[in-house]
Amino acid sequence: MIAPRLRMVAVAAALVLCTCTTRAEVQKILYSCGNQLCPLFQLVFTPPDGWVIDNDASTKNKVQILVPKGETFAAAPALIYVQVFYHRDKQQTLADFARVSNERWQASGRHGKISELAAVERSNGKPAFLRFAYENPDKAQQAYEQGAFGLDSDKDGNEFVLDVVLTGAKKAALERAENVYVAFLKAN
Repeated sequence: MIAPRLRMVAVAAALVLCTCTTRAEVQKILYSCGNQLCPLFQLVFTPPDGWVIDNDASTKNKVQILVPKGETFAAAPALIYVQVFYHRDKQQTLADFARVSNERWQASGRHGKISELAAVERSNGKPAFLRFAYENPDKAQQAYEQGAFGLDSDKDGNEFVLDVVLTGAKKAALERAENVYVAFLKAN
């Protein structure tokens, strides 16, 4: 009973920290998973104006989920989520990581399509985000997505891959949120 509470407190504390800083950096959080501690990597960032982190959905899904103010994870027409992966293979370029991820997406039985979009240059001098559009009619809640892959690091210089996704059930909702999403990518 204590381990789940500690995990929730650690994740909640990290999410609170995310809302209080303007510097993008990866943080490592340990949580109890079974009889061991497992790492969870999160990007420290400031949500875009008009958006907030849905703490409950983020804790439950172990990804940072942003929703428009006044919306929830379950009801938002569009949302942004951020996944952070430790970049184990330093020989693998970001383009290769994106290619492998996109191949895995296609191989998972989805009947959608992937289109490459223009890369997004970042204001912090880090490598540009590689960006893709996904159409996924098999998943009603995630029928349309834009995904962006980028690199970041922690305070010790360890490298991570960021997967920042704008997702929604309707294409029009994504189009309305796209400027916020691109600005978020530029800032992080």
